[in-house]
Amino acid sequence: MSRRGIAVAAITVALVIGITFVGAWYVLRQTRQVATEVFKPHEEQIDLTALVTRVRALNRLETASMRVVHVSTITQSYEFVPNAMAGDELTFLAAGDVIAGIDLSQLKQEDIRRELDGTVVVRLPPSQVLVTRIDNRESRVINRKTGVFRRADMNLESRARQYAEQGIRSEAVKKGILPLASQNAEVKVAELLHMFGVQRVRCEAAQALPSRG
Repeated sequence: MSRRGIAVAAITVALVIGITFVGAWYVLRQTRQVATEVFKPHEEQIDLTALVTRVRALNRLETASMRVVHVSTITQSYEFVPNAMAGDELTFLAAGDVIAGIDLSQLKQEDIRRELDGTVVVRLPPSQVLVTRIDNRESRVINRKTGVFRRADMNLESRARQYAEQGIRSEAVKKGILPLASQNAEVKVAELLHMFGVQRVRCEAAQALPSRG
């Protein structure tokens, strides 16, 4: 073999050895990185203060609604005068929606804690009626009786609407809208905290508040 052929063969062998060495080094490095990731403990840090801030920013969380139909009668009468002569009576049919939920602005720092197993426990504010709304399209006066010797009270219908709104709210509370709102709030808050990166969540519901407008 000529000197040139020997030189080429030597260079080729050197290249093969070099490439093999580099390849082996790269594979070893990747293997070490994979092993490090596999056996490296996962550390999770949750800032509970930030959680409170995020949740409180949502303010009112509507979690339950009911459609209620209410019929009521409001009457004006005089003790010694028959209603046919001086009375005023109005029967009002009201359809409306009642929405209940929780007010997250009431959430305090001490209402969120973290247990030893990593579970984040949230003590929720009590559920309450947030909105009572009469549907004007479906609400109407269904009967009106005015005495022959008196003028109809122009404000009687507006007062009937106010009474109807209270009645709709009371009916929704009787039908259990507040416990339903509490149950749904637990699910929604847990879902929100999962979105914030919390893996384990448990919600504790407070006693429902009396209804309000």
